[in-house]
Amino acid sequence: MAAKPIQRNLLKQIADAGGWEAIWERVAQGESQASIARSFKRPDTGQPISRGFFCRVLHLDPEREQAFWAAKKLAATELIEAAKDLIDNVPVDRDHIAKVREQANHYRFMAMSGDRDRYGEKGPDINVNVLSVNELHVNALRHRVVEAARPIPGLPTSCPEPLQLEPGGNDPLREEA
Repeated sequence: MAAKPIQRNLLKQIADAGGWEAIWERVAQGESQASIARSFKRPDTGQPISRGFFCRVLHLDPEREQAFWAAKKLAATELIEAAKDLIDNVPVDRDHIAKVREQANHYRFMAMSGDRDRYGEKGPDINVNVLSVNELHVNALRHRVVEAARPIPGLPTSCPEPLQLEPGGNDPLREEA
């Protein structure tokens, strides 16, 4: 890690601040990754560490990543409780109620993203059958053939003998009364 002085310095700062356990505690309390990253400084400029760099270092180790997501699940519960506190203590004023409603919806959204199993919405079970145009056409033809094969009620099943008309003879259908 000799060629990574910023990463080395970040890991030292994390160790000095209580290690990764202190980071997980901050995440579990609902603190954002950006604000955690801003609490650490670059060694060369003294500027805060970027959120992207902090996240990259955090996710380099699979064990750290699992611990991070476990802390996010705890943060989801914290967010739901904070939303409940906001709702319980809102002043009875139209503007305050509207603001708290939006804050509670945002907290709920953040909780859903942190712990989808507990706070996520269960979507409907959808079963989609994908048919090609050819399959649809064949199914329509089968339907037509089945309908055409059914006997029509009220029609005789056998044909009587056809009428024999003589040329120049009387047409029984055109007889005048």
